[in-house]
Amino acid sequence: MTFGNSLYGARKKRGPSPRRVVGWGLSLILLIAIGVWSYQTGSDLAGREAARLTEEVRTLTETVGQLREQNTALRGALEAEQVRTGDLQAQYRRDVPDAETARIVELVRARRTAGIPADRLAEVIRAATAQWRCTGDPVTRRFILRTPLTTAAGNDVAGFANGAITVTGTGVSEVDAQNRPQAWYDPAQPVTLTFNRIGGGAAQDVTGKLPLYYSVVAGDTIYRFTAVPGDRSFVNVTALACAYP
Repeated sequence: MTFGNSLYGARKKRGPSPRRVVGWGLSLILLIAIGVWSYQTGSDLAGREAARLTEEVRTLTETVGQLREQNTALRGALEAEQVRTGDLQAQYRRDVPDAETARIVELVRARRTAGIPADRLAEVIRAATAQWRCTGDPVTRRFILRTPLTTAAGNDVAGFANGAITVTGTGVSEVDAQNRPQAWYDPAQPVTLTFNRIGGGAAQDVTGKLPLYYSVVAGDTIYRFTAVPGDRSFVNVTALACAYP
């Protein structure tokens, strides 16, 4: 065995040198320190994140609570407004009449303006019934509705109630294919009927397209008239006598 081999074998038997052991120890300590630092840093970050999330949850919980309170308040306000709207609608229906009631109100005003006492009008309204109490059969008469070209006299008036009520009328001439006016009236155009109660005041005109409806009161009887187109030149008028009021 040579001297070199002996020296190598002696070193090999002695193991790692102290310097290498110290290096390994320092490396181990450094790794442990890094691990501890990482753990503490992670714990701190996790703690701060948990605190942040807790604060967000608290804030969101408060916000949800506030929104619920606002929703409850808004719902209460809406219900109150709905009740108020319903009350206003009911009051409107009470105070503002519908079309039919408004028409009756206008008639009452017109009769009051004409000098009819309020007590008399109230009496008539109280005495009114849902059904007409009519006596006898309807009576139909016809007459010629005059136009600007009508020349024949007579047969241009219809009498009812034993002649106490008369009906006459005028209309617009019908035209032919050459647009020439004829002697008879055009039933598609408005006409004017005149109701005259003998000894009962001024005559009353009713204008419009046929059929037309009108009523005349004579004492304790009301005559309900219906006028429809008849044969050429003629208008058929039917009267039904009913108890009044």
